Amino acid sequence: MKGTTQTIKVSQFILDYELYPREQIQSYHVNELVHALEAGVVLPPIVVDKKTRRVVDGFHRVRAYQRFYGADAEIPVVLKEYESEAAMYLEAIALNSAHGRPLSTYDKVRCLTRAEELKLEPEVVAKALNITVERITELRAKRIAFYQRKPVALKRTAIHLAGTELEKEQLEFNIRAGGMNQTFYINQVIAMLESDTVDWDDEKTVRALKRLYDLLDKALKPIEV
Repeated sequence: MKGTTQTIKVSQFILDYELYPREQIQSYHVNELVHALEAGVVLPPIVVDKKTRRVVDGFHRVRAYQRFYGADAEIPVVLKEYESEAAMYLEAIALNSAHGRPLSTYDKVRCLTRAEELKLEPEVVAKALNITVERITELRAKRIAFYQRKPVALKRTAIHLAGTELEKEQLEFNIRAGGMNQTFYINQVIAMLESDTVDWDDEKTVRALKRLYDLLDKALKPIEV
């Protein structure tokens, strides 16, 4: 899909997160790009859908330009026309897979769920993600649950729920979860207690630990032998 290059005001771009293959914009990466602009680095042009002005590739660069130059700055973009929403999303995946920060496993699974909604074939999605069709099958089996029959990408913290129908509370937990496995977080609390590094003067910390104690007491009693 060929495009035309021109300059457009940063304020005219639309950052549509339905089109974004990543979970979120990382502030530290935006900071890195701002430092690059300060050093005179010329960043690659933003790829934008000509009709809707939605950004297909370059979310972090847009934020960096906004911060460094301001919303009225004009920057180089490549305007492209897409035959469908599915074609646009497929290119967003491919461009984000090809450069910049690597897509995380969670990002890839999110891409799979969105691609499924857009009825994209596994073969073309695999090519865009630079993975095999077999890997797609594996990710679907191990990293996808459902909420109201719709697929939900699971973070590592909740992968034991793969294949199940989520309750609302489980869905909300998956959204908030940090992404490490559960043992990591449990061991962090254990380490603080064992090393006597808990801030016992902090009321919020103490309340949280008391809440944890009550929950553990309730959850572990049924499995006591």
